[in-house]
Amino acid sequence: MRTERMWGMGAALALVLVLSGKVEAKGVIPADLVILNGKIVTVDSRSRVVRAVAVRGSRIVAVGDVRRYRGRGTRVIDLKGRTMLPGFIDAHSHVGGMAEVEAHTVDIQVPPLKDGAAVIARLKEKAAHLPPGAWLIGNGTYNQPMPTRQALDAAFPEHPVDLRWSAHDHLINHKAAQIMGLDRSFPDPPAGSAARFERTADGEIAIIRDAEVPWPKDMIPAFTAPERKEAVRAILDDFYLKRGVTMVSDMSDIPSYTAMAELRAEGRLPTRVRMNFLIGPLMHAGITVASSKVPDPVGRIEAMGYTPGGGTEWLKVGAIKFIQDGVWGTTSAVYRPHWKGSATTWKPDNVGGVTYGQDELNTLVGDAYRRGWQVQIHANGDRSQDMVLDAYEAAQARWPRADARLRIEHFAHFLSLDPQRTERRLQRMVADHVIPSMQVAFLWRLDATNAAEPDVAFFPLKMLIAKGMHPAGGVDTIGTQNFATNPFFSIARAVNRDSKYGTIVQPGEAIPVMDAIRMFTIWSAEANFLEKDMGSIEVGKLADFVVVDADPLTIPKARIGALNVDMTIMDGKIAYQRSRLR
Repeated sequence: MRTERMWGMGAALALVLVLSGKVEAKGVIPADLVILNGKIVTVDSRSRVVRAVAVRGSRIVAVGDVRRYRGRGTRVIDLKGRTMLPGFIDAHSHVGGMAEVEAHTVDIQVPPLKDGAAVIARLKEKAAHLPPGAWLIGNGTYNQPMPTRQALDAAFPEHPVDLRWSAHDHLINHKAAQIMGLDRSFPDPPAGSAARFERTADGEIAIIRDAEVPWPKDMIPAFTAPERKEAVRAILDDFYLKRGVTMVSDMSDIPSYTAMAELRAEGRLPTRVRMNFLIGPLMHAGITVASSKVPDPVGRIEAMGYTPGGGTEWLKVGAIKFIQDGVWGTTSAVYRPHWKGSATTWKPDNVGGVTYGQDELNTLVGDAYRRGWQVQIHANGDRSQDMVLDAYEAAQARWPRADARLRIEHFAHFLSLDPQRTERRLQRMVADHVIPSMQVAFLWRLDATNAAEPDVAFFPLKMLIAKGMHPAGGVDTIGTQNFATNPFFSIARAVNRDSKYGTIVQPGEAIPVMDAIRMFTIWSAEANFLEKDMGSIEVGKLADFVVVDADPLTIPKARIGALNVDMTIMDGKIAYQRSRLR
């Protein structure tokens, strides 16, 4: 594959660029570009499918009948029957974190690796090229098997090891615990918090879940500014642009956003980016912007020049994000204790915990809200989601705003079916116009045991849509599922409901392909205040398109995840094309 930043596609390509030669229609300024002879899925309010689009500059000027817009200088892309969609929008990503993971960790995901022994073998390959005492950092994924602590200690007595199920959960060996002083005397997190340790028989910490520990600053090599810029560019190019994503609603750190601004100034920023700002209790490289423990974190962001709604069409200022709990099965805040089959480890009577008490959460949300920011909060558990809704309603009551578009990140990934609370929570979501930001790609992690959890609806997209909600589509990967940045991966999960273990998860919650496409186009645009400029193919909107090699609306549903992006167009110019087209 290669990225093209010029006109001229080569005679061998199946999508050809030709000059028009038509006589200009009287009184009509010709288009710069006409795209025709395709199945163009507009995703507009009428769900129109047309055969042609005309573009002048960076904007769409005609949809459907474009004959009068073809002039002597108009360029034409003949789709030759291929399907074109609006450019995809990812509503929840972590580009800076992905850059860190891709550069500085070892891929230990199971599958494709077989088991914990295979993880150790992979780490030994890496250790052979490192000096004694160097950190080994393995990047895994949710719900996967890991080596035992004993096996890690035996295999790596001289190397500190950090194995990650995600940014939330870490398995460490004795050497790592020794370096950080995580013995039996190291205090547990406060009761009721989202943080948790799991210890060995002698009290040493073995598993760290959403907890603060003294990670060494030099455990991962720090990017130089040029290295970071190239790493961020590569992530946006390889994982987004080449997969048809033209706008990334991102949560990265300030150095990553600085790199993006420099790339844009150089004409090398691959996609548009909406810059959101994570204020968290823990600082993660590439991800967190400010600590919630310092005074006035929102003011600190604004002092750096970021204000609500600011920026350009390519780099736009977005939302403030907070984290209110952890992950399902271990640290998310729930009313009913976590079920034994829902996570890699289990303890009885575990109802998880929250990052902030209600008063502190209300204060944090209110401070961002009164300044005009959109707010989005990570809340996996039903108890934390109710607290978030309380905070949102308190802010709305004190500082009314007609169109706030508040969001709950990960809402209804695991919807507890509690007759006393669930329906009321859904009613509040609808009444408060709170947007469920979902990452259905994570359905991929569920095995048959997980999916057997009683009284839980997993990613109930059909239910939410039936209630009038528009779930926004994103992937939320910081290494856990980088392959899933291809929107067709998530679309396939929403339609087919299948996991990597072959489990079909609650097939009654499958949604039509068109709704799954909306999740990554117009509904993601709405969730990010972008629908006036993108999310559908309509006159006046930006000319951002993705051309694919088959029609997702008509091919067998089992093939959707294998669709290829033939071309990505941004601002009416070809930004990417496959080097070999059939």
